[in-house]
Amino acid sequence: MAVLVVDGEIVAKAKRPTPREGGPDDVIDTVVRAIKKVDPHSTASAAGIGLPGPVIPGTGVLPAAPNLPGWDHDVAVGRLLSDRLDGLPVVVGNDVNVGTLAEHRYGAGVGVDNLLGVFAGTGVGAGLILDGRLRQGPRGMAGEIGHTFVSFRDLVGDGPGRGELEDYAGRNSLERRARYLLAEGEPTAIFDIAGEGRIKSRVWGEAVDAGDEMAKRLVDDAASALATAMATAIALVDIELIVLGGGLSERLGDGFRARVEQELHERAFAGTSAPVRAARLGDTGGALGASLLVEEPACG
Repeated sequence: MAVLVVDGEIVAKAKRPTPREGGPDDVIDTVVRAIKKVDPHSTASAAGIGLPGPVIPGTGVLPAAPNLPGWDHDVAVGRLLSDRLDGLPVVVGNDVNVGTLAEHRYGAGVGVDNLLGVFAGTGVGAGLILDGRLRQGPRGMAGEIGHTFVSFRDLVGDGPGRGELEDYAGRNSLERRARYLLAEGEPTAIFDIAGEGRIKSRVWGEAVDAGDEMAKRLVDDAASALATAMATAIALVDIELIVLGGGLSERLGDGFRARVEQELHERAFAGTSAPVRAARLGDTGGALGASLLVEEPACG
């Protein structure tokens, strides 16, 4: 998604699918085409970009990114994009960080200066706002609770994984666990609902609504794991609000959000819980947040 922002308002938008094959050049070509679509006359003073990975702060470099095709080495995205856009200044950040920044400025987090944005989709990403500023850390890893551990040992009898939050609440990991359990003989209609190909977020919602026992158990595990990691984050940095978004959580709906919030309240230390609000900005949040990086660079 690309947007052209003027005085905080989106005046044009364009969406292009991320290439599934090729390499970094193909991804960068796609980004350039989207930018030129929303800004054909090159009126923008700068561009902000959100990328799926821990961008090295202050460099515009994205290291190896397993979710992007052929991205197995450091790529100077900021410089390469600037060169392709006739020297336009380019600021690069993590996609979930910029989505969290947008929710803080324009969405569910308005008026709260200490919040965690958690986005459950293909994986689980998170962004951290402290004292009103986006925090990224010296290696760009601040707030990444998707890779914190919610289990003492690796998953064995319940499917593959190391016990990280993402192993329980990321869509790809949920699918791996479902396939493992199916192979072990546990019945499910998940794959009948999905048909050919990957299990998309909508399938989990439909399977739960249909009463599928495996789907209900795995989704309950996802909610519990999210609540556990959120409670830890609150105890660590005294978060006032959680913003929950991402394709999987959006498809599972408000009942899932409420389930996470209820268990978070039960797990919170000394009553210091926080409300869990649904993200409001959807697909445009990341692009809008990336535009904010131009004027509001993240803190270390």
